[in-house]
Amino acid sequence: MSKSIHGRNVINLMKTHTPQPREQWLALMAQEFGQDAQFHTCQASDMTAEQLFELFVGNGRLSDSAEGYTINQCGHCAGKEGHNHA
Repeated sequence: MSKSIHGRNVINLMKTHTPQPREQWLALMAQEFGQDAQFHTCQASDMTAEQLFELFVGNGRLSDSAEGYTINQCGHCAGKEGHNHA
């Protein structure tokens, strides 16, 4: 039985890299955590890398730009009305 990796470990990995396309992030996750790794967060469990990536996109942890997807460094912005960085 493989150990489930918390999403924060993926966030920490992403913080150390430049923006990349989705496929490159998934390849990096496979390289770092294993091709068959399972992931979890406080909200969900038993996710594949693809499912975790989509969760991060959906909840605002990842933002897409011309350079590729990048991690939202704040981590508290998604769904927080009135939240700003001023």
